[in-house]
Amino acid sequence: MATGFACAYSCCYRSRLHQQYGLQEKPCGDCCVHWCCGPCALCQEYRELKSRGFDMSLGWQGNMERMGKGVATAPPQMHPGMTR
Repeated sequence: MATGFACAYSCCYRSRLHQQYGLQEKPCGDCCVHWCCGPCALCQEYRELKSRGFDMSLGWQGNMERMGKGVATAPPQMHPGMTR
């Protein structure tokens, strides 16, 4: 049962990644990708952020400082409700 919640939680971040960088949901929706193969989805997201210059060893705040966006105290919050 906890696995389903992790899938729902992680697909929200995949959706944010798509919105932030104007990426398309292909070949299927974000939640479907995380539900069918969560590890594959996380690897794709990791590679996308890495190709955009993120250094995963720095963490969220370290990357924000490095990119000149100031110190963020927390990751951006999701908009409540359905967006589609």
